[in-house]
Amino acid sequence: MIKRNKKQGFTLVELLIVIAILALLMTILLPALAKFKSIAKRTACLSNLHAAAIGFRMYLDANKYFMPPAARYPSLNLNDKKPIAEFLRPYISGAKTLLCPADNGYERLDYTKRYFESEGSSYEYLETLGNKRVENTYLTHDLGYDESEIHVLYDYKTFTAGKVRKDL
Repeated sequence: MIKRNKKQGFTLVELLIVIAILALLMTILLPALAKFKSIAKRTACLSNLHAAAIGFRMYLDANKYFMPPAARYPSLNLNDKKPIAEFLRPYISGAKTLLCPADNGYERLDYTKRYFESEGSSYEYLETLGNKRVENTYLTHDLGYDESEIHVLYDYKTFTAGKVRKDL
């Protein structure tokens, strides 16, 4: 009897079974990975908003507790007010501090730009507080909020996937 040296390999059926198992594992894991990516973006947004809050507080300390006269939607050019980023720039580590990674589109005018690109920030500033001392805003004076409870920056839209909005 002559023995042949036959190289062992996968049969077509074995190969198809391995591919099917890998495809099944991918369909199970991809939604979980997308969820983790969303959580990571939300965490980065909250971290950036926290850094913006610290910068905002430093701005208030340097300007005798007067709120910045910034525009709510600077891209609309409704008045001569500058974006909030202009006021916070000296007090934050960089412009990207005001960028939320989940900021994925501008819903009003131009769907190709993120709010950060159009407005200079992913966070909307409450323009009605501008040029007022903290204790003289309607939030503290009329509504009785404590200074630490004043909400001055918001997501332009809910980037944080419907979770409670983290405001300053």
